[in-house]
Amino acid sequence: MHELSVTQGILDMAIEKALEAGSKRVTDIYLVIGDASSIIDDCVQFSFDFVSKDTIAEGARLHFQRIPLQVRCRDCGDVFRPQKESWECPQCKKWEVDIIKGKEFYMESIEVD
Repeated sequence: MHELSVTQGILDMAIEKALEAGSKRVTDIYLVIGDASSIIDDCVQFSFDFVSKDTIAEGARLHFQRIPLQVRCRDCGDVFRPQKESWECPQCKKWEVDIIKGKEFYMESIEVD
């Protein structure tokens, strides 16, 4: 369950930033997660509830913003969202693409008391 380790990192960063700001409680954490990142919202929430116990972030609400997968065709440069059954470029019909969005996973911001 790799969500546990990445969630611990998010918690550590949120607490560090809250303490730097002189806050005593983290109330909200805003996360950005790409659809191709293999990070599952429910697993992050479950892990967060576990690792945040007895910290200044216990009970903080997690907010998830999902970034859809987007690719660029290496041949013609067209940017598109691939279909589950096909990553073929709709313009030139080639299959060679680079992922340009959708692999993100980061903490965008926090709210504190």
